[in-house]
Amino acid sequence: MPYVKSHPRLLAALAAAVVGGIALWLLLSPAPADQTWVRIQETGTLRVGTDASYPPFENLDGADQIIGFDVDLANEMGRRLHLRVELTNIAYDGLVDALIGQKVDVLVSALADLPQAAGKVAFTLPYYNAGDTLVVRVGSNIRSMGDMSGRKLAVEFGSGGDVAARAWERRIAKLTVKRYMDSDAAVAALMSNEADGALVDGIAARLAVGQNPELALVTHVNDVLFAIAAPTASVELRHQLDKVIQDMLKDGTISRLIARWFGPQRDVATP
Repeated sequence: MPYVKSHPRLLAALAAAVVGGIALWLLLSPAPADQTWVRIQETGTLRVGTDASYPPFENLDGADQIIGFDVDLANEMGRRLHLRVELTNIAYDGLVDALIGQKVDVLVSALADLPQAAGKVAFTLPYYNAGDTLVVRVGSNIRSMGDMSGRKLAVEFGSGGDVAARAWERRIAKLTVKRYMDSDAAVAALMSNEADGALVDGIAARLAVGQNPELALVTHVNDVLFAIAAPTASVELRHQLDKVIQDMLKDGTISRLIARWFGPQRDVATP
């Protein structure tokens, strides 16, 4: 057979065709199934892990039943997805291992960040913001941190609110920051007129407003977002949960759960 010299353009064309064929095959090939979601659909059960030691999000009642905000959230998700919800109480340090070990399908446990789980779990859309929040008395004309100029702000010493307050001291004039041993003391200072506002974490802020009709929420100064943790490979499961979370935020279900577990909430209108 006579030797035929390969033409560079012909080789390039062949290479392009091969690469294109591989790309097309990858594009048309079905994505691997979310095995966690497949199992959930087959059993009709969503297995939820939680550390029942963090009221009002999750704790044990007198009958050793797990109750709380996150429990109601998980049960409502199950109802909307037509799934039974099976709760398992797991110590905080064991939550990630339980999820990775497939003992549970998701973690619903007031989780904002899990440094030890980086790359091992993925989070849904957030459903609660526990970031530091400015609280004032009802009737106050304070609508933002910028309105605290010339006023007194109560914080818990060494807290995130304290850190934020130090930054605000450099931004606005004549802000007096008063530091207390805990968030309860900071809120008490607000109620006794020792301070014009209290900057405390979002849980303490909502509990304070829910328990004291004379207080109202103003705004978050930073974000600490609670979300549901799921296996990184469980793309379809997270998609389904994200959709439910969006619906629950939109139709007011999340707000009703907050009112149930934190008490009636009052917001000071923003300008």
